Amino acid sequence: MRGILFAASSVLFLSGLLWVSWRMSRSRARREETTWDELLARLVPLSRVGIEEVAAAFLTPTGRELDPRRLERHLEPRDIWDFIGGIEGLKIMRRNAEVLIDLAYYVNRWNPDALVVAEQLRLDAREIKSALSRIQSERRRGRLAASFSNQASRAAAAYYLMTQRVCALYEISQAGLLAKLKAAI
Repeated sequence: MRGILFAASSVLFLSGLLWVSWRMSRSRARREETTWDELLARLVPLSRVGIEEVAAAFLTPTGRELDPRRLERHLEPRDIWDFIGGIEGLKIMRRNAEVLIDLAYYVNRWNPDALVVAEQLRLDAREIKSALSRIQSERRRGRLAASFSNQASRAAAAYYLMTQRVCALYEISQAGLLAKLKAAI
């Protein structure tokens, strides 16, 4: 009986490894077959100024967050919602994050150091996905207002940093494509 269980679990384990290997090779092949124009076409435009405003407020906090009596500019939750386009804007950021990772892999065709940037982008994309999941969870519980500002600001900051990293990568690796990339982002 133990032999049968061992054999069955071994087959399941090997099948899982083969499936993961197949998915990774398929993903790699898809990335290698994708053209520059196809990648740019997959990007959905977002309010660059709005995201930059939310990201700047999150990345460089002022005393206003601690003491509301101070007169510095402070983003209210409604401002953040408007600047990023609400939950739909976060969903677009999440989809665009995958494209930004693919754009880094595209540079890897002539610059092997792009893999380091791609890995950082993957971590940033995970931050966006996590923030969106938390927001959707809070929305289902009816507590969206309590968590939206913080989570959306985190996601906007991660997305903003992703766009900056991809632009910097193209600036040093393929400057001729940079203007078109900036226009698409």
